Amino acid sequence: MRKLLVKLMIAFMAFALIPVQVAQACSAFIVGKELTTDGSMLFGRTEDYPYAPDGGRHNKTYEVVPAKDYKDGDMLEDESNGFAYPHLSHEMKYTATYDAAHGDGSNGNFGAHGFNEAGVSMTSTVSATPHDKILKADPLVKNGLAEAAMVDLVLPRAKTAREGIELVAKVLDEKGSAEGNIIVVADKNELWYMEILSGHQYVAIKFPQDRYAIFANTYYLGNVDFKDKDNVIASKDVEAVAKKADHYKTDKDGNFHIADSYGPDEYTERNRSRTYAGITLMDPKADVKYDDKHFDLLRKPTDPSKKYSLEDVFAEQRNRFEHLKQYTPDDLVEPGKEVDTNKYKYALGNENVINAHVYQIKKDLPTPFGGVVWLGLAQSRNTPYVPFYGIVNDTYAPFKVRSAKYDPTSWYWAVWHIDQMVMKYPDLFGNSIQEKWKELEKGWIKEQAALDQKYSGLTDDQAKATADEVTSDSLKRAETIFKQIKQVESEMEDKIRTEKGLEADFVYDGYNKANLVAAAEAEKASAKETDKKEETASSQSSTKASDSNSSLSAILGVLALAGFGLAGFYFKKSKKNENEE
Repeated sequence: MRKLLVKLMIAFMAFALIPVQVAQACSAFIVGKELTTDGSMLFGRTEDYPYAPDGGRHNKTYEVVPAKDYKDGDMLEDESNGFAYPHLSHEMKYTATYDAAHGDGSNGNFGAHGFNEAGVSMTSTVSATPHDKILKADPLVKNGLAEAAMVDLVLPRAKTAREGIELVAKVLDEKGSAEGNIIVVADKNELWYMEILSGHQYVAIKFPQDRYAIFANTYYLGNVDFKDKDNVIASKDVEAVAKKADHYKTDKDGNFHIADSYGPDEYTERNRSRTYAGITLMDPKADVKYDDKHFDLLRKPTDPSKKYSLEDVFAEQRNRFEHLKQYTPDDLVEPGKEVDTNKYKYALGNENVINAHVYQIKKDLPTPFGGVVWLGLAQSRNTPYVPFYGIVNDTYAPFKVRSAKYDPTSWYWAVWHIDQMVMKYPDLFGNSIQEKWKELEKGWIKEQAALDQKYSGLTDDQAKATADEVTSDSLKRAETIFKQIKQVESEMEDKIRTEKGLEADFVYDGYNKANLVAAAEAEKASAKETDKKEETASSQSSTKASDSNSSLSAILGVLALAGFGLAGFYFKKSKKNENEE
């Protein structure tokens, strides 16, 4: 019974912690092609799941959604909030990295990111919270467009990045938004960054290719030229709503500032720590301070010759303040101990990451290829980044296992388990697992560059004809890498068994500190509840005994009174009879 109570307590706490925005812990980056070592556009995101009791323990699948024809009246339906939108008569094939529970009616699809057959890619979303004043002026719409349906709305339909943004804008105008969000949509020619600011307001910009950006769960856009229709797509009332809300803010030059007008008055610590860490990692000499009022979105490296590689952005997603020695990841705090918030901060490579991905968009690759996604399921701090082209028509079976708990046949769960063992036994593993993946990634990057060279220059028709070949090669590579992952997992278990004994915890239930804290708090609450019930029972028992004695006394009293009354009655009757006589 107590175990059940604990589970119920944890479930209640988890429910109480779930915010309106569904993924309030993601972070992302963009690097324009003029700043990369190979001339490709780079963008990516870490998808965090911080909700106890399953923080960082939330299976994701990597799948191909086939092209499909629909009848009139067929609708895309979001089970998370009731949003619905008509399907096209024909929709394109695309890839997606879904929540494993998608389609079961529990929480929505959350496709996260993908490519479509037209070469459009996207990541969706980085959640953001609009200012309270803004929400009063333009409230979110309960059954409006939400993160859970974003990929399934855009990728089957959009043939260019701009089309993807225009589609989202159209839907927001018609249906409204259920959440504040940030999305990134790209094709081989351009990349768009979009902030969904409130129920019906939004601003999107064509991202300049000589800039990079680091962003977490808040808004960053400053002033933009709304008259520049080639590079800006915005809702018509974006300034008017800010004025209506009495929250219209300007920059030092008196120009409308989007983030200051629509975002919170201050960054949360989680957003500040990750943005600051990302900027200072990418540009150690950047003119930023931890407590700056806001961080500019569009940035240039201090060193004009600086170029960024895949390894640089992998490192950004894995970062745990290695370059900022004054800070320590807050997932290293021991449960039950008071947290020094000046020291412990939320890291980019934190315990709650369930899906990391980097998109590499190369102009020389044929449009149907889209580019390369470097997929890192589970925690970015100890996951390998593995490359796949967007043209694939199938994915490796372990990517499609939909178990809600550890499953040895699942890619996600195997990597998750490796990460949990690293964090449970740092004395045994240290940074060795991450270093192993880094060494393997060097080889994969070289192999991928050779494949890119092989396929560059193909016409679109020629490229489409290679889909089966590319898929077969991808499946073989995935099989080889998964065997390496399982070997690492097995070797780690052997080491734990040797060093810690046969009864050691092999961490199949996870080692997420937030989960442990929640469980500890639930245990405390359960113990207090049990003590309270025992006290109440004891008190009730005493009260019952007292009440029984009181009741007995009362009954005896009533009987006594009745006896006295009856005696009095007979006394009176006797006196009457005597008088009558």
